[in-house]
Amino acid sequence: MTRGCRVNFADISLPPRAVKALARCGITSASDLLSLNLRELRALPGIGPGMVDLILTALVQSELSLAVDPWAPYVCARHNEQAGDAALAGFFLCVSCRDRYSTRAFSGKAPEWVSGEVVDGYCGHCNERYDDIRLAQWFLCNICERVLRSIGRGIASAKYVHQVWEQAIPAAALGLTLVETDPPQLRPRGRRTDADRISLPDFTLYSGSAPVAGFELKSGKKAATRTGGIGEPMARFQLDTTDCDDILAVIAREAVPVYLIHVQVLGRAHPPTERYYGVGLWWTDLWTMEQHFKNVDIRSRETRNAAYFDTSMFRLPDAFAAHLGSGGLERDRARLVERTPQLYRPA
Repeated sequence: MTRGCRVNFADISLPPRAVKALARCGITSASDLLSLNLRELRALPGIGPGMVDLILTALVQSELSLAVDPWAPYVCARHNEQAGDAALAGFFLCVSCRDRYSTRAFSGKAPEWVSGEVVDGYCGHCNERYDDIRLAQWFLCNICERVLRSIGRGIASAKYVHQVWEQAIPAAALGLTLVETDPPQLRPRGRRTDADRISLPDFTLYSGSAPVAGFELKSGKKAATRTGGIGEPMARFQLDTTDCDDILAVIAREAVPVYLIHVQVLGRAHPPTERYYGVGLWWTDLWTMEQHFKNVDIRSRETRNAAYFDTSMFRLPDAFAAHLGSGGLERDRARLVERTPQLYRPA
């Protein structure tokens, strides 16, 4: 059946009560019904949610559909659902990262638009420089756009951890090796595998093949303290309560201390692209976090709970070098046997 010809209610399996309800609204044939979009159908007087579902089911069974709503919300490419705040979001990407966005974050969905012009600049995901960067656009809700933009910063942050580690931490002399065990990854919203659900530290410190410590990495635009970074430091540090729980899960499973690292990452324009730079690094242990816990509150612009801490808990990398050299790992492991720190207390 096509929408161009006259279609009667008798041609579809529409229940009599639905026919009567539509007739009271002046909809006397299936052709009249098919000229409506879902928003217009829902706006009809006396047509409630239950009746709408009944009508939609009958149309599906007859392989028919309502008209397309020209004002319907766009579908977010990442979670594949309509979102009232979804809009075009543009990313300067290299060829490989553009393909990764489509296949890993958007379930194979190609960009809505890709620039025909190539530029010499930095990829907004891998943070590497190429001479064939293009602007690509997808429809994204605000949350998904923020998540995707944060991954590029997260990759730059992880690289900076390795840089500082090699320059400031004499781990090799102690027979220790730092390995990134949970790198930032592109994935569709809400689709996590069983492997993803296993809490892993962002970095793991090994002595030979045995893990001896873990590191939870967080990054942001602000410095943690007035020393070691750039600009005005953050007033307080926030960590999602789910991240706190993940840290404690690693401790329970591996019986090794886990440390928190904050990296300050700043972007600098390389028009029309931007490059991310790590400019400061701080760390703290869980017992110090416990002492500096302030409160639990809802994160701004989101619905997740976060634990807030006083930033005086943070120390500079040279303090961790001293911690390693003085047997701090062994002491912290012994402390875990006595008691696991309580990172936050529910509000």
